[in-house]
Amino acid sequence: MEKFLKTLAAGFISHAYIFLGPDEKVLHQAKLLAKTVNCENSELAPCGYCKSCRKISNGTHPDVVELSVEGASIKIDMVRSLIQSFAERPLEASRKVYIIRQAHKMTPEAQNALLKTLEEPATQSTTVLLTDNIQLLLPTIISRCQVIDFSSAAQRSSICAETRQKIAGIILEMTKNPGADPGSMARQIAELEEDPEQILEFFSSLYRDILVVKTKSRAPVKNEDLTDAIRQCAEKITARSAVRALDSIFYQTRAAKSRGNQNLIWYNLLIELQEAV
Repeated sequence: MEKFLKTLAAGFISHAYIFLGPDEKVLHQAKLLAKTVNCENSELAPCGYCKSCRKISNGTHPDVVELSVEGASIKIDMVRSLIQSFAERPLEASRKVYIIRQAHKMTPEAQNALLKTLEEPATQSTTVLLTDNIQLLLPTIISRCQVIDFSSAAQRSSICAETRQKIAGIILEMTKNPGADPGSMARQIAELEEDPEQILEFFSSLYRDILVVKTKSRAPVKNEDLTDAIRQCAEKITARSAVRALDSIFYQTRAAKSRGNQNLIWYNLLIELQEAV
């Protein structure tokens, strides 16, 4: 994060970000972004004690707008109300910052309403979408944002290099050959001497990287040792397919946490990943 803040302080600011991770954690990071781009002590940004930084900390800055869920979702009227202020110039700050918490709870209509603003951003504003479930955001939304991953899954997997290569090879084979036998591949995964939840996290990180490459995001690829396989997969599938794959992995991760039948988890996962392709 320190390197990212230095980039912001130097003036390299995107019009839109997705901060991926637990809500309170990414909200803290979003406020750090707002402080950094609007700090009155540019050489120390974010200093934390200037008038701007203190107002942002207290939630009273007129140019840092936070949108939260009301009820079960963020509806289109809430997003439209937010969009109306995008054209307005900042009152005090050099840059307006809009923070949408639990952005995955925006209805499809609300996301489509926001999309036009992301496609034609105001010059003095930045939108930050906070989510711990990027799979529920539209691929078109994701493709117009810089994704910054603050989740625990952002940490490199501890599984061995041989297992990493084998799983990447399985994903690549499914991508190139949709008729490949899922039963055979499921048995290969079941034979691996690794924790199932770690394997699923690694699956998730690979499809996340595929989505990063597919959407030409500025976010870095996490699995740099597998860049070639990731790029080959990105050439073969759509962004929507990658998002569907992430959703399937998330569902099977819940099954693994409840100690479901491992062989069935791997078979169902691979069937679903084939269908996503």
